[in-house]
Amino acid sequence: MKKYKTVDEFLNDLDDAKSSQVIKLRDYIKNVAPTLDEHIKWNAPSYVLGGEDRITFNVANKQNLVKLVLHMGATRKEDKKAKPVLRDDSGLVEWVSDIRGYITFNDLQMVIDSEHDVKNLITKWLTIN
Repeated sequence: MKKYKTVDEFLNDLDDAKSSQVIKLRDYIKNVAPTLDEHIKWNAPSYVLGGEDRITFNVANKQNLVKLVLHMGATRKEDKKAKPVLRDDSGLVEWVSDIRGYITFNDLQMVIDSEHDVKNLITKWLTIN
């Protein structure tokens, strides 16, 4: 697997379907949180708030789908049995612990259709300390 050093390298390697989804989701993230730092983590674009990675793309998964990982970096201990720290009324987030969950997108239309909910989730997620 190729190791990416820049977001542009990452994007250039994606097929058209994934690329269009990632670009649209990046726009959503930048729209609601323009001060986040973007870099490569886990070989995909990731967004840092206060020195801690909080949102990371996952496109290399068994389902071959685009996912956004909401997480609290590596500094906090996860509790896989606890309730999530964020209430998700949209039902988009699949929580795997109290501080880590995935939003999975099947295609570009799903990204577009869920714009309001995704932006709302990102905004709320980034307010949690």
